[in-house]
Amino acid sequence: MASANLSSLAAELDELRSYFKTHKAGCYLVATSGGKDSMLLCELMRMLALPFEVLHVNYGLRGAESEADQAFVEAYCQKYKLPLHIKRVQLAAVLQENHKNLQAEARRIRYAFFSEMQQQQPGSLICTAHHAEDQIETFWLQLARGAGMKGLAAMEVSQKGLLRPLLNFRRKTLDALATELGLQWREDSSNASLKYRRNRWRHVFIPFLKNELPQLEQSILLIQKQFALDIQAQEALLHSALSGLKNNRSICLNELTQLSTYQFIELFKLFDIPTHVIRRLPDLFVAESGKFIAWQVETGAAKSFVVRQKDQLIFLNSEATDWTFALEDLPSQAASEVPNTNFLIDRQRIKGTLFFRQVEAGDRMPVRGMKGTKKVLQILKEAGIPAPLRKLQCVLCDEQQIIAVPNLQVSALVQANENTTQLAALYFSKKP
Repeated sequence: MASANLSSLAAELDELRSYFKTHKAGCYLVATSGGKDSMLLCELMRMLALPFEVLHVNYGLRGAESEADQAFVEAYCQKYKLPLHIKRVQLAAVLQENHKNLQAEARRIRYAFFSEMQQQQPGSLICTAHHAEDQIETFWLQLARGAGMKGLAAMEVSQKGLLRPLLNFRRKTLDALATELGLQWREDSSNASLKYRRNRWRHVFIPFLKNELPQLEQSILLIQKQFALDIQAQEALLHSALSGLKNNRSICLNELTQLSTYQFIELFKLFDIPTHVIRRLPDLFVAESGKFIAWQVETGAAKSFVVRQKDQLIFLNSEATDWTFALEDLPSQAASEVPNTNFLIDRQRIKGTLFFRQVEAGDRMPVRGMKGTKKVLQILKEAGIPAPLRKLQCVLCDEQQIIAVPNLQVSALVQANENTTQLAALYFSKKP
């Protein structure tokens, strides 16, 4: 039996050795709680003589027990002369102040610490001790939250500077390795508490399902793998759409209809649109031009808006927009080559230096095709700019008059015509 165990240990070490050859780094930063999984990962990496340092977060949630976990990790690192980096935080006080979810806030703090340490060590990779059962737990947790395909997909063994070397190992394999190595670790008493959702799934729901449907776990792993492959295939189109959305802060409805449900949801999540707003975006597909959805991330923050404007959605906020402009002189015969001929102007009609200012209630400007002048606020209304944002918009002026409303309208007094001899194209763009 001992021989069989040694053979298994050698096989697992060979598998890990191949894994780390594929994912090389000058230094590995191993997230270590002191529990069985992370201590086993440290021990296996030590046996492989890999260059690694240890990261430990002490949340201070369990008093003396948290201190004992830290002391245990410190003793291990001292014994084997491993560099150790510790993050201490009083998480209970943080939660009392901001009323956030404990598990979510702990994760945010943890990964912010990992990122900080990684930046201090260029070329390093973070290693966590997630294993196959973690995949299954995560699937059920995400399903219970109503997650989409990305939330239900399998975690990857390698992802943006993060490695999960044990991800393909089952719990029983890791337990056998820990026994064979005579591994020592710390038990976190909170792992037995059923007040945490993950623990309820781990100790109650999943064992019940496993007993009733023995093949279910394997089916979940296959589903997760297929979702991960589907996501990978859709990433190129998603990131192309995201790039355009970030640059223009707008997107055509036709382009959105080409996206899958996963791409649609992920696009706006990556654009930092709250989930409750994403769910309402399809309502704007059938709304009139000018209809909008408004939201506020937190009290005191600027309001954000998404506006249906003709055949596109435009994203705005309640802060004044900073614009830049460019005036390009053109030969008179080049008028037909400029994409938007409404923004061709007569250079001779510009008086002095051009500058931006915010819209004022009495601002008016002549518009070609109508008698008299038109209120700038009316031009903004017709363009679908929400009422709370209209007075935050800018107009371009010279020393005597309003020249243009950026990207919407040019004054008829400066707009080029068939008699123009000094032709110029006016371009606008928003500052990042």
